[in-house]
Amino acid sequence: MSDRVLIYVAGNPDAYPLEYYDEATETYQGVIPELLARFSAQSRYDVVYYDPQKSDQREHLAQNLQVDLLSGYAQGEEIPGGCITVQLFHTEYDGEESAYYICITQAAPDTLAEELSAFFAALPQESVSGILMEASAPPLPHQGFSAAIGALALSTALLALLFRRYRKLLRKAQKDLECDETTGLGNLDYLQRYYEQLVNDKTRVLYHMICFYVDTDRLSRQAGSQLRDETLRCCAVVLQEFAASTDILTRVSEHGFVLLRLSPNMEQTETFISTVLEKIRSYPRADGTLADVRVSAGIYPLREGDRDLQEMIFNASQAARSACQAGENFRLFSDETQKELRLEQELRLAVDQALEHGEFQLYIQFYVDACTHRIVGGEALSRWLHPQKGLLSPHVFVPMLEREGLVYKLDYDCLRSACGFLQKLSDQGVHSFFLSCNFSRETFSAADFPTRCMEIIDRYQFPRELLIFELTESAWVKHSAQIRENMLTLKKYGVKIALDDFGEGFTSFSDLQQYPVDGIKLDKGLIDNVSTKNGIAILRAMVQVGHELGLTILAEGVEQEAQVLALQQINCDVIQGFWFYAPMPERECAAKVLEQFSGVF
Repeated sequence: MSDRVLIYVAGNPDAYPLEYYDEATETYQGVIPELLARFSAQSRYDVVYYDPQKSDQREHLAQNLQVDLLSGYAQGEEIPGGCITVQLFHTEYDGEESAYYICITQAAPDTLAEELSAFFAALPQESVSGILMEASAPPLPHQGFSAAIGALALSTALLALLFRRYRKLLRKAQKDLECDETTGLGNLDYLQRYYEQLVNDKTRVLYHMICFYVDTDRLSRQAGSQLRDETLRCCAVVLQEFAASTDILTRVSEHGFVLLRLSPNMEQTETFISTVLEKIRSYPRADGTLADVRVSAGIYPLREGDRDLQEMIFNASQAARSACQAGENFRLFSDETQKELRLEQELRLAVDQALEHGEFQLYIQFYVDACTHRIVGGEALSRWLHPQKGLLSPHVFVPMLEREGLVYKLDYDCLRSACGFLQKLSDQGVHSFFLSCNFSRETFSAADFPTRCMEIIDRYQFPRELLIFELTESAWVKHSAQIRENMLTLKKYGVKIALDDFGEGFTSFSDLQQYPVDGIKLDKGLIDNVSTKNGIAILRAMVQVGHELGLTILAEGVEQEAQVLALQQINCDVIQGFWFYAPMPERECAAKVLEQFSGVF
């Protein structure tokens, strides 16, 4: 029976010519593999390289105790925790020292470190130089003793230069991979690396994971991508100013920042967050104006059993998102937050079955004529009638569908229900009641959006002009060309187009000349200010210009009689809001419409 011991090595696949993976031979080549092969020949160990992956897996393999050795570490690089280092060789050139190391993991035999150290300490420098020259250049012709000495000096210099070049390239590559382009902060990879270095079982409970959630969707609607990114950079500057040297600050998602903060108690963390948020909201942009940003924080205190960094970030971000939605400065991740997350996960898993079983119910909120207050149309809405949880409102499930990229399924389901409702009315002789469907920007901007819509609508015979597609103006920011193309296709087919939430963002009436829009729905924020002198002046101008462009003007969010009277005075066409009707189920709506139109359902 053989007494040889098998040793697994995790190599560096991109450190040519010191160590690299040769795809042609499917083996590791270079100085390090050759030296380890010589060590194997003179010892009781059989050295085998672990199969490389698409990315550097050395630290991962070491943590899982899958390999005995990690190779390919240059002087100055971070060494994985718990490893013993053995210097392979050392050079000095032009006053600069360089060294290369191999790391021995906790999975290795106890005597391996001692035997490797003895082997490399006794290894002649000439052997290293010769291997290096063979790996980096064609063999030199025999030129006698003086040529050999020259080659040795050349190889030593080459090795030192390679060390310097490799370190610089590695640092630059690592910096590029771990940097957020917009803010210059570290990204998730950066956080992962420093988290593993700083946080351990003894220190974990001393840290708080803080997520700062920025409402970038609102920023994009109001100011466009350029000012959105400038505002994010303002946030980054403030966070850097207040972050301590023991903190890890990163931007890990489109919506926010994560700060891993060493904090002795919750009171100090809350004081810190309040100070930071106050500074962010008062921070001047490049043009001197204040950064109009909705930002809130979520706090997740790390626990002894926490191991999954992604889960910790998710917990903090969910608390931050809920705080922002509630208009609060911050929220602590709690058992209630955990219940909300579990509910969201349950709903995510049940979406397809719910669509298949018809659990999403059509609700309609009426539009009325601004002068006569008669019902003229409605907006199609979705409610989820869950078999165990009852009737769920959109704010419970729509954000989840948007984050999971599933909202298009709900959009098309709602369109089918809306078409069915219009067909029922048409069968009863009602041919003037219109219905609008609000589509997410992701759905509306898809290249196949018109085709999929027409496939649904073609199953029905109601007049096409009774169907209105609503689109939020934020969709134009990233997808203007495709949006315009889709609009033109649908207009030609006979569907009308309305722009939702008009006035909240940065779209102007001149932009409307480039798009085939039939109407605009004034944002609720404008309606809320209708009682002020400036508010009514702005609305009057919008209605006047809209009419001159041949557009129908709708007002949403009307909740007071004074708002109704003001909208009548400025000649608004259609009104929607709780002052008249709340959303109601399809059957109830049908009865109300048919009652007004003197039909029988």
